[in-house]
Amino acid sequence: MLAWIQPLFLTFQLVVFAVILAATLGIAGGWAASNLQVAGRFCRWIAGGFLAAMVVAIAMPMILQAAAWEATAGKFGWMIMTQTGARAEGLSDYGFFRGLIACGWIHGLAGAALVALATWYGVNRVPDHVRQKARMDLGLLQTWWRVQLPLAFPWLLSSLVATAVLATTEMTVVDLYGFRTIADEFYLFYAVEPSLLSVFIVCVLPLVSMAMLMTWLLVQRRKFIVTASESAVVRHEHEEVGKGVCWSAAIIAILIGGLIVFVPLAGLLVKVGHDVEVLDGTLVGTWSFSRTVQRLWEAPFLFASEYRWTGIIAVAVAVTAVLIAWPMAALARERRRLEAALDLFTIGLVLLPGPLVGLLVVRLFQIPIPAFSTLYQQTIVPTVIALLFRAVPAAYWVLRAGYRGLDNHLLETAQFDHSWFRRVWVIDRPLLKGSLCVAAVVAAIVASGDVPATLPVVPPGVTTVGTRLFGLLHSGARYQEAALAMWYLAVVLAISLFLARRFLALRVKVK
Repeated sequence: MLAWIQPLFLTFQLVVFAVILAATLGIAGGWAASNLQVAGRFCRWIAGGFLAAMVVAIAMPMILQAAAWEATAGKFGWMIMTQTGARAEGLSDYGFFRGLIACGWIHGLAGAALVALATWYGVNRVPDHVRQKARMDLGLLQTWWRVQLPLAFPWLLSSLVATAVLATTEMTVVDLYGFRTIADEFYLFYAVEPSLLSVFIVCVLPLVSMAMLMTWLLVQRRKFIVTASESAVVRHEHEEVGKGVCWSAAIIAILIGGLIVFVPLAGLLVKVGHDVEVLDGTLVGTWSFSRTVQRLWEAPFLFASEYRWTGIIAVAVAVTAVLIAWPMAALARERRRLEAALDLFTIGLVLLPGPLVGLLVVRLFQIPIPAFSTLYQQTIVPTVIALLFRAVPAAYWVLRAGYRGLDNHLLETAQFDHSWFRRVWVIDRPLLKGSLCVAAVVAAIVASGDVPATLPVVPPGVTTVGTRLFGLLHSGARYQEAALAMWYLAVVLAISLFLARRFLALRVKVK
C-alpha cells in the first residue's frame, strides 16, 4: 500500500492543476461566447469560430494534443531548439515543459475546451423569464455571474469532473513525461501481473467518489431541465450588449481559442519544416517552406501502414459501436429507468482506465477456448473489443440526444403499425440518419486516439498512428513525428469541423 502513496499524491496534483486551469480558461471562454452570440454579426462570427475551435480541441485525441505541444515546447520542440544558447549550456533539461507542468498544461487545456462548451450550453438553457427578472435588479455582467452561471452549475461541474476523470485514468501524456500517476504506475508495473490491491487502487478507490458525483449530477440535471414551452433557450438577439463587453469578450475568445487550438497546431506545422544546423560552430534553428511541403508529401508513403491500420480499426469500431449503441438508445428512449441505468453504465465504461481495459481483454482471450488464441494473435478482434469500452458510450450519447429530438407522438403511433425492430429500421433510421453518421464518426475518432487501450492488445505487425506516435515521442518530437501527426490532424480537423457544425445547430433546434 505504501508503494501507491506517491502515485496517488502525483495524481492528486495533476487533477488539481488541470481542473484549476480548465475552470479558469473554460468559464472565461463560456462567458465570452455567450455574450458575443447576442451582439452584432461580426461578434457572432467570432463566437461561432470560438465554439468550433472548442469542438476541434475536444475531438483531438490526447496523443495528438501531446504531439502538438511536444513539437512546440517539448525537449526537441521548435521553441526550445531555437533557444540554442540555453541548449548549448545544458540548462533546465531542455526547458520547463516537463513533469507536472507539461501534463497539467495539456490536460488543463483539453478540459478548458470542454468546460467552455458546457458553460456556454448550460447558460443558454437558463429560462428567458429568469434572466429577464434578474436584469430588473442586476446589470448584464452581474446577471451572468450571479444568476445564469449558478443555474448552469450542473453542466459546469460535469465538465470539471470529466476533466478530473481523464487526468486520473489517462496514461498517454503522463507516461510521455515520466509523471507516475496511478494509471501510469499500473500500466508500467502491474498490467502483466496485477494484484487485487493494484486493480482496486487504479480503478475503484479514485473513481468511486467521481461516480457518485456523476450520479448526483444526473439527478440535478433532470431537475434543472425545463420544457420547451417554458424556456427560450437562446437569448434574444436584440439584447443590448455594451461595446466594452463585446470587445473584452472578443479578445478573450480569440486568446483562449488561439491558446487551446491554434498555438499547438501552428507549432506542429512549424516543427515539420524546422531544423537545427551548425553555422560557424553555433547551433542555429532554421525553417523552410519547401522542406515542410516535401516532408508532408513523404509522410503518407513513409507511414502508409500506420494510416491504413488506423483507418481499418476505426471503421470496424465505429460500425460495431453504432450497432451496439443504437438499440441501447432506442430502448432507453422508451423506458426512463432503463435510460438512467444505461447512462450510469456508459459513464462507468468511460471511467475504466485504458490499461485496465486492455488487461481485461487480454485475460479474456487467455481462456482456453478453441480459436481464441488465433483471434488474439492474428486478428484485430481483441483491439476492437478493447476500443469499444469508450466508443460505445460515445455513440450511445450521440444517439440518445438524437432520440430526444424525435416527436413522441410519431413514435407512439408507429408502434401500432410495426414491430419494435421494424419500427427502429423503417421509422427511426431515416429520422436519425444524421445522428447515426455523427455517432459513427465520434466513435471512430475515439477509437483512433485511444492509445492506452490499444497498446496491450494490438496484434504483432499492426501499428496505428497513435501507438507509433506514442513510441516516437518518448525520444522527443522531430519532423517525422510532426509530419505523421499533421495528416492525422487534417482528418480529425475535417471531421471535427463537421461535428462543430452539427453541435452549433443545436441553437436552431432548441429555439
